[in-house]
Amino acid sequence: MSTDENETPRALSRRTVLLGSVAAGSLVLASAAPARALTYTVKTPAEHAALPIVWGYPFASRATRGSGVDGYPGQTYSGHIGADYYVTPRIGTTILAVADGTVTAVGDDGDVSRGVFVVVQHAAGVRSEYLHMERGSPMVSVGQRVFRWTPLGRTGNTGDVRPRTEANAHLHLAIFSGPHRTGTVWNPAWLIEGAPLPVTSPTAATPVYRFWSARYQGHFYTASSAERDGIAARWPDIWSYEGTAYRAFTSQVAGTVPLFRFWSAQYNGHFYTTDAGERDAVMARWPDIWSYEGTAFFVYPAGSSVPDTVTVARFWSPSARHHFYTASAEERDGVIARWPDVWQYEGDSFRVPASVEN
Repeated sequence: MSTDENETPRALSRRTVLLGSVAAGSLVLASAAPARALTYTVKTPAEHAALPIVWGYPFASRATRGSGVDGYPGQTYSGHIGADYYVTPRIGTTILAVADGTVTAVGDDGDVSRGVFVVVQHAAGVRSEYLHMERGSPMVSVGQRVFRWTPLGRTGNTGDVRPRTEANAHLHLAIFSGPHRTGTVWNPAWLIEGAPLPVTSPTAATPVYRFWSARYQGHFYTASSAERDGIAARWPDIWSYEGTAYRAFTSQVAGTVPLFRFWSAQYNGHFYTTDAGERDAVMARWPDIWSYEGTAFFVYPAGSSVPDTVTVARFWSPSARHHFYTASAEERDGVIARWPDVWQYEGDSFRVPASVEN
């Protein structure tokens, strides 16, 4: 900005201001303080669609978009690198991860800039940033693996939100790849606004069926009625059907994570874990013992605060070489008391809806 002697300089905000225009895919920006040129690359709709990421909506219901990304079509203002979403209630609505990834930052800039924020790294070098959260609301930590629709925190009006009113509280969602100041900025409107909402109704939970094998001294669990019926028909002398163990989800619901399933022909049993690190370690260390079969179904993580859920306890038997899982506190306590030399209690593995219907 230049002025002459008779012109009053126009005040600059703390936000970056537009110096150039979109040309050949580049948006040139400069920071008001300090003066520093920033170059962001914008992408075409086709390039957005080609990203190898499965997107989800960041709320359980649709929100209203305010200012969008500078350099892309739609309402915006100079230097706005992200999209603002207004939802009801304005403060305290749960914000969900828009895709699978790993949390790389959780912080609080105070009453400037991002305010309370969470950053998630996704595939293909893409990361999402969730700004202006309610203070004290982040539900994740750095290094934590999250999945599409994992709760991250709640909406607020922290950071550079002016005026700082309840009506002005919103989620600022920014999606980047590459270096922060010189990388690519993606348009959330093209990525997540057509993405599905999470399934939130508890009636979406489906029974998880349980079998017991006296021959193998282990249990088997499946949420597939077809698999249940096939096992009951083909191997009635090996697997005894015990009914519904608990309920889970066959598609991802807000706040749930995948339960990964392995099969061991050596031990004639399955192993289940929600821990992606444990999954990867098993695949790396014992590929000749445990065959990875993918996601069995979806459950809540052990540390989830979702109401009306119960923990599923995990046991390991060194003699039988099997794991055992139960959502019954009574059964858990009975196993601990009666067979401590057979079943070693390993703690809470995950959580599931409290109601069980056989």
